[in-house]
Amino acid sequence: MKGYEKEIADQIDSIPIAQARMKIASGSFGGIGSPAHSFASSWLSAKEANLRDSKEAKMKPSDKAASHFPSPNTWHEIEREYGITKRTFSKKINFIHDQFIKKIIFRDIEQAYLLAQHGYHKPSVILSGGVIEELLRLYLIYKNVSAPSNKLDAYIKACEDKGLLKTAIHKLADSVRQFRNIVHLEREASPRQTISKATAKGAFSSVFTIANDFEV
Repeated sequence: MKGYEKEIADQIDSIPIAQARMKIASGSFGGIGSPAHSFASSWLSAKEANLRDSKEAKMKPSDKAASHFPSPNTWHEIEREYGITKRTFSKKINFIHDQFIKKIIFRDIEQAYLLAQHGYHKPSVILSGGVIEELLRLYLIYKNVSAPSNKLDAYIKACEDKGLLKTAIHKLADSVRQFRNIVHLEREASPRQTISKATAKGAFSSVFTIANDFEV
């Protein structure tokens, strides 16, 4: 673990999860697409997963069943609105063999959808952008393509240079950069700059636009 990563991990471990999530969303650990932001998001996700697994281990069987009830219901709503099932999406990303990472991606997609539906547009955009970034990173690894840096723009450029995801990248190059730029607090100087539901839903749908072009 690098020095800055240990510092970030210690900070996240020392504060409540909700507070850590807000610090990540506000850019306290670096802007979206930066290595520090990616590490902070991954570390918090792992911490949340560990806490959830620990909590579920103490539950009664009936309680465990209830705790998983929202997931299939959420994907049913996603299917109705976007025309893609969880099983179909899983097949499109079957180049990802790490089941823990897959679980995190599914969870973040569900939460991004629910956040957008309930008016939490900025967190939804941030989660959707994080999923897009991770999908592109893993797809480039699968294709044995190196990006010039660990940033969203670099992943997009690598896809452009290698002719990968031509349709999706052509559609998303500008919009994904826009999603990255509007999540910073200083850009919300007035209600006009506030992230809208349409922007959040556009960012969310971009996850499926990219996945649809994966060749595995």
